[in-house]
Amino acid sequence: MEHLLRVTLDKSTQPWTVDIDQNGNANHIDRSPQPQTIVWQLEGDAANGQLQPLNWVDTPPDGVFGPAEPSSNGKSMQMTDLNKDAASSGDWVYQLSVALDGQTYSTLDTTGTNSNPSIKNN
Repeated sequence: MEHLLRVTLDKSTQPWTVDIDQNGNANHIDRSPQPQTIVWQLEGDAANGQLQPLNWVDTPPDGVFGPAEPSSNGKSMQMTDLNKDAASSGDWVYQLSVALDGQTYSTLDTTGTNSNPSIKNN
């Protein structure tokens, strides 16, 4: 199963920050014996940018997530999630950045506050 997380820019902040749409619990991953795919997709004002490498704020255990792999054009990125048992359950906060027009925008603002996008393995 693929879990789509839409990535846009929040222009109500100064400087702008990256917003990950987690509405409808899009970031919640149910337990499954098979790996599931998480996809981040640039949309709206961020659509002309390029995703930068994902950085974990809360590091998950080894083996839960595969590497975050950007598409060749940088407009999307995907990662596998093997939420197969209680050991892979948890809530992991990450930081994601978008490069656009010579600037880099992040879920982490200049005050050091992260908008707390996370992946929640149920």
